[in-house]
Amino acid sequence: MPARLQTFGHLRLLDEGGNDIVFPEKALLILCYMRTRGLTHMSRAEAVGLFWDEANMAASYASLRQTVSRVQKRQRELGRIYLTFTDASITLGPEPVESDVDRVHDGASLVELSGLLTDDFLKYVRQPGRALTSWITLQRAAHMALLRRTLLNGAVRDGTGNQRQVRSAAALRLLENSPDDDEVRATLTGRQSVPASLMTLRSPAPAPAPNTVEITAPGSMPPRVVLLPPVTSFTSRNATRFCEALIEDVTIGLCALRSISIIAPHTAAQISLQADRAATYERHKISYILETRLRDEGDSHTLFSQLIFFGSDEVIWAERFPLSAEGLARSRQMMALQIAGALATQIERNELVRTDYERDAGAYRSFLIGESFLKKLDLRDIRRARKSFRESLQVRPDFAPAMGGLSRSYFLEWLVTARGDADLLKKAERQAEETVRTDDHLPSGYRELGVAKLYARQFDESAEHLERAETLSPNHANVVASYADTLVQGSRPDLGLKKIQRAIDLNPLPPDDYYWIAAGASYSIGLYEQALDYIARMKDRSPTDRLAAASWGMLGDTSKARQFIRRTYNVHPNFDLDSWMAIVPFKEEWQRQHYYEGLKKAGF
Repeated sequence: MPARLQTFGHLRLLDEGGNDIVFPEKALLILCYMRTRGLTHMSRAEAVGLFWDEANMAASYASLRQTVSRVQKRQRELGRIYLTFTDASITLGPEPVESDVDRVHDGASLVELSGLLTDDFLKYVRQPGRALTSWITLQRAAHMALLRRTLLNGAVRDGTGNQRQVRSAAALRLLENSPDDDEVRATLTGRQSVPASLMTLRSPAPAPAPNTVEITAPGSMPPRVVLLPPVTSFTSRNATRFCEALIEDVTIGLCALRSISIIAPHTAAQISLQADRAATYERHKISYILETRLRDEGDSHTLFSQLIFFGSDEVIWAERFPLSAEGLARSRQMMALQIAGALATQIERNELVRTDYERDAGAYRSFLIGESFLKKLDLRDIRRARKSFRESLQVRPDFAPAMGGLSRSYFLEWLVTARGDADLLKKAERQAEETVRTDDHLPSGYRELGVAKLYARQFDESAEHLERAETLSPNHANVVASYADTLVQGSRPDLGLKKIQRAIDLNPLPPDDYYWIAAGASYSIGLYEQALDYIARMKDRSPTDRLAAASWGMLGDTSKARQFIRRTYNVHPNFDLDSWMAIVPFKEEWQRQHYYEGLKKAGF
């Protein structure tokens, strides 16, 4: 059997068993170009102009010679010849090669085209020059035109009874690239015209991943939305099938709107399997993510849905939908309409106040980098984040989200260093006040101000600012978590525990500080084992060594408590208990004494 050249998605050469044949990428591109154009040979000059595209022609030819040398060496190792070279030309070798692009032609069935075109042609090619990028863009446009023509001109002839599914998949793929194509949308929704109930909105346009082909100019497309398949932890096949069908219906319903661009279900399923989803969202320029989880409630099931704005990692909408066993089929369409309507409304509202994220791509990119560094409570990352936020503000001084991030970096450094540095806390407060003055509709500004006021022991003001933040964004998990922290430190740990549990429900794989807040709340109401359980769920537990020691002290296990005492002094050799207790922001003395008692019992 001949080798197979895969060109859609990742560019790969596969052997007869479907295993990768390691081969230089530039050589695979040459092979792809010649197979796509039906060429048996091309000149070296044409290859240099297309694949290297450098101003220095001598350097380009040197790069070609290096590639030729690597290819010849690799072909000798494989004992196969896919390309041959002369001083003037490159020719297809005697080894037979099939290519998936050969199957994309007039007369191909919709079933075959829809299956092949789930991924873009040469999607992950690294560092293409201008000439190659233009050629790739033209190929992709031709593929979409062929898919569109096939969809609109003919019926599906697959004999499997999946006609609607195939047509829907093809239409969704086309609408990803051209959301305003009414003819394609009509094949999907059955509507002859689309209500203009929502304005056309611009995407926040995260910066493209490095070393990938950038076809669409930032901000030129409406916001992209991905609806991930439902996550389930049990085996009720009927409920799972229902929810999968529900998400498909929601996806189709959303395609009737001009204001958003929908990621096709096949791609959504692949995204759900990625280890680093954040990088995947950025690469695909996705602005909104709908996550769903199917939960077993005993006699019934519940579908929990949340819509996340990728730019700020903010949950802007969340809802639970009960699924009754007897009414699954009957309620499917009704629920699909409810969810689709809610998503469209929330995205519209969110985009109207998100102009900050699209006015300057450089400022936005630096802001995103800063946000990524704040995921861990690590001093080096906190300072890297601060550098990125400052870079964002150098590009655009009035970028309020970066101001809020800068405020948080000061507070987090104050927290992890545990030195009681009043200057850091004051900087956090001043920066948060500046954020609120710049944009009084940004929840994160009030959140950071509330946090700074909390640790300045202005408990009532802290609660007021965080209540305002929660009012502006009631499903923003980070805001809810900060409000929970204020309640705990404000000597209302019972209410704080309930609120942080809600934040964890909104953000089921939360950052460590959520668990830290939950652990502190649990300790304050005497649930020491629960406090230790929350600490155990943290990735980096070192900031909670004092709290862990106090919990083991209250449980009477001084041996385990001393382990955490040693760890505390390893990180903070100059730690002084009385100095630390003087800055711990508890509103009422009973809570401070309770914490102090645990630390003394631990052996501090």
